[in-house]
Amino acid sequence: MFQSFSIVFGQVMSLFIMIAVGFGLFKAKRITDAGAAQMTDLLLYAVTPCVVFNAFNRPFNPTTARSMAIFAAVSMAFLALSIGAGMLLFRGGQEDSRVVLRFSAVFSNCGFMGIPLAGAVCGEKGTLYASIFVVFFNLIQWTYGLAMMSGEKLSLRKAIINPCVLGLLAGLPVFLLSLNVPSPLENAVSMLASLNSPLAMIVIGTHLAKADLISTLKDLRCYPASAVRLVALPALIMPAVILLPLPDNYQKLTLAVMFGAPVAASCALFATKFRRDSELASRLVAMSTLLSIITLPLLVSLVKAAVK
Repeated sequence: MFQSFSIVFGQVMSLFIMIAVGFGLFKAKRITDAGAAQMTDLLLYAVTPCVVFNAFNRPFNPTTARSMAIFAAVSMAFLALSIGAGMLLFRGGQEDSRVVLRFSAVFSNCGFMGIPLAGAVCGEKGTLYASIFVVFFNLIQWTYGLAMMSGEKLSLRKAIINPCVLGLLAGLPVFLLSLNVPSPLENAVSMLASLNSPLAMIVIGTHLAKADLISTLKDLRCYPASAVRLVALPALIMPAVILLPLPDNYQKLTLAVMFGAPVAASCALFATKFRRDSELASRLVAMSTLLSIITLPLLVSLVKAAVK
């Protein structure tokens, strides 16, 4: 158990060193707000679709296809459970704060942080399963999550044109039909996908640099909300995941990473855009990210020990 924790902790620390680079560059004013926003756009609209496409760029295999379908169904089921848990746990207080707290409970930073860590823990299979999870995660985030934050009706169109979904729509036929992607295109997509880990961590670092960490530590609302995101929901979901007869243990470890990741950066972005409690949202992203240095390795190590 301790050895497993040490390995995962080392992998998480590698990511946090890259976060520290982004933090330091922003504090030194080598990266500006505009630069951080442009890097975020690069991640969302170019790098992440390439990660998804790259995960599906493989010869068709019936066993792999079956595993992917099972993983997709399980991911959707537990995301739905997270929505229900968030609604039950956060029912009082002002609406703007309540919406932010519910969003933070459901939506983890599974794209920027989850995919790199799943790849580090589980290798190529981790990246594949994490990419599948992120596609469905984004479908829910850009329908339910967007409607909750904005107060508007669900928009399926916004979910379908999401970059992750476009990456899936491009990559799925390649996998199902075993298509040969031209070498120059394949190399370009692969190189763009390889930017995901360092670029995502640097972007997270800029978000942390913008947060007032002293005020964050003083905000008592952040502690129970972070505990829900990092401890309570994984504790609710992971025993069921461990007991499920999934095709392989990499799926269970990937789900541990995705559900154990800190609050999604989009929580702060959506809260700002739709004039919710953006201060609380930013503090939740900052605090949960810092606390995940301990909680994520511990969660993954526990699941790893349980599925051996």
